[in-house]
Amino acid sequence: MHRKWLILIAVSIMFFFISAATFMSLGVVLFEMIKALRWTQTEAGVSFSILGLACCLSSPVPMALVSRIGSHWTMAAGGFTLAAGFALAALTHVVWQFYLGTALMGVGFSLSANIPGVYLVAEWFPQKSGRIIGAYLMCGAFGGVAGPPAAQALIAAQGWRVYWAVLAVIASGLGLLCSVLIRDKAAATAGGDAGAITPDAAPAWSYRAAMLTPQFAILAASMVVTEACVTIVHSAAVIHFSKLGIPSSFAALMLSLQALMATMAKGGSGALGDWLNPRRLLVGGLVLEGLGMIVLGSAGSHGLAYTFAILFGIGWGTAYLTITVLLIEYFGPATGSAVLSLVWLLTAFASLGPAAAGLVADRFGTFTPVLDASGALLLPLALAALLMRRPTLRAMSAPERASSAAEALALENTI
Repeated sequence: MHRKWLILIAVSIMFFFISAATFMSLGVVLFEMIKALRWTQTEAGVSFSILGLACCLSSPVPMALVSRIGSHWTMAAGGFTLAAGFALAALTHVVWQFYLGTALMGVGFSLSANIPGVYLVAEWFPQKSGRIIGAYLMCGAFGGVAGPPAAQALIAAQGWRVYWAVLAVIASGLGLLCSVLIRDKAAATAGGDAGAITPDAAPAWSYRAAMLTPQFAILAASMVVTEACVTIVHSAAVIHFSKLGIPSSFAALMLSLQALMATMAKGGSGALGDWLNPRRLLVGGLVLEGLGMIVLGSAGSHGLAYTFAILFGIGWGTAYLTITVLLIEYFGPATGSAVLSLVWLLTAFASLGPAAAGLVADRFGTFTPVLDASGALLLPLALAALLMRRPTLRAMSAPERASSAAEALALENTI
């Protein structure tokens, strides 16, 4: 089998596993750990926030390591870091141990999930990177579909400590697999066009110029609020449903259903993007996501729970994909990829969501206020996206354009 297909298989399996084992399923296992270790909702929410914060703050690290030790060792290090975090979670008796474990999980996620994965796919499939990246992201999304019910079943059968131990073993094995199968194209071909994501290098936006546009601000804010909603849902939904009289097994099913809807939305939005402006798709995604959060706030019946899962899943998947597409479309492949890394760094603010949700639940006895408020925040962002237009470089002088093009080329070579 050609090297590039082996690499695609390896990074897809790793992303599937990471998506299933971290953000998507943590709410399920936290439900059991809270009962066993008698933690408060705030303590549990902080652990989820630490996971997200560690992931976001470490997001610049993977590409820095790739340029020094290669993608295979970077992703292998991610697998072993994940294994250490899972092992520490399995041995947890006091909350600070679990906090350290979730911090390691967050760093492992950055090192071996979508940042190096998208880079490798774009490097090895330069002519059809969009379609292959879409397939890769869908593999990760399917991990979110499989994760919650698998976690529920394993915890019910063997307990939450065995669950974490099993994840540690799998993560170690995948780290070894990545070290064997993955190679950088530049190293394998002794200097091809590895850095090119698409043949279109225009416009030559600089990193600084792109970062100062209102379009970047709107897209970054949309991603931050979207990720805050996602982390709140995954950390609080199981507990929230139980407070409304819905069993945890059904709540886990709803998490799986909304992940399935997000997976379908990523694929569907990618196809629709050939006919519809991605900006309009983003508007629809943000609106649906916001409505889903508001429905979740009072989802005391199975019908409302299904409505939440469908609306939120479609909205989240559409927004996630179109924000990425618009950044690349507006600022070009090299600069767009660089500012996308900044967007993920900014989503560190989203990791405060679960802790805030836990504080609200401890104070008022319900997650409803924070769920409604989070959903409402998405609606003005949808309006801003509706009014947004493609940014231009008309105000730049010729020397500034030359400097911008040189910076974009330097970014591409660095990546």
